[in-house]
Amino acid sequence: MARPAPGQRSERAMGRLLELGERVELVSMDPHFHDISISLYRNSGDGGASCFLAHSYSGKEGTAERLAFVMRAMAAMGGMVPAPGQPGRLAFACGAEHRAAVKRLFLEACKKATGAEVAALPMRIYDKKNDLTIDATATGGGGYRLAAAGGEADDKVARRVDGVTRGLIKLAEMEPGAAAGEARFACGTAHDELVGLLLGRALNVRAAMREAEAAAARGILAAPSAQQQT
Repeated sequence: MARPAPGQRSERAMGRLLELGERVELVSMDPHFHDISISLYRNSGDGGASCFLAHSYSGKEGTAERLAFVMRAMAAMGGMVPAPGQPGRLAFACGAEHRAAVKRLFLEACKKATGAEVAALPMRIYDKKNDLTIDATATGGGGYRLAAAGGEADDKVARRVDGVTRGLIKLAEMEPGAAAGEARFACGTAHDELVGLLLGRALNVRAAMREAEAAAARGILAAPSAQQQT
């Protein structure tokens, strides 16, 4: 087979890039695999539902296995499922995008070393600063109620629960509930895994947002021709 001309090779690489969809998040240097860049891409699957793919242009041996692990971690930690009609991609069973939550899920999955144990987290956190245990309970229709046990002053406990609820709403792009300490997913579907994942981050939502902004600012994804040489 004749070797493709440089222009043809570049065109095919660009075609592959376009097929990935929209890039929604980036880990510019993966500390668990040769500091490669890994991006999360979104496109529309069957019926227009959003589906996601972790991808890297790195040509390093073992990259495919690293990406497969990140996808498995996202499924286990975030409750994602194989996207209908989109082999190799993940989606939420409800069909909604949940962009803010899936970006955080991707970042958390990339923090795991390949082969590490990955599982959904319980919908419970311990707030050491205030000596509180905060639980989230599904109430149906995509809704959740947060409540706390412990602490000394009822008003302080109420404020803390309210703060964590607002943090969860921000991180997961949920809607405020009818009462204090309540939030719901607009899709009307339960997402226990996402709540468990984000509940701990909601304790300090400002730090979580700063971390996400820093991850996005650490670098720009290199072109395929550049990363394939690394």
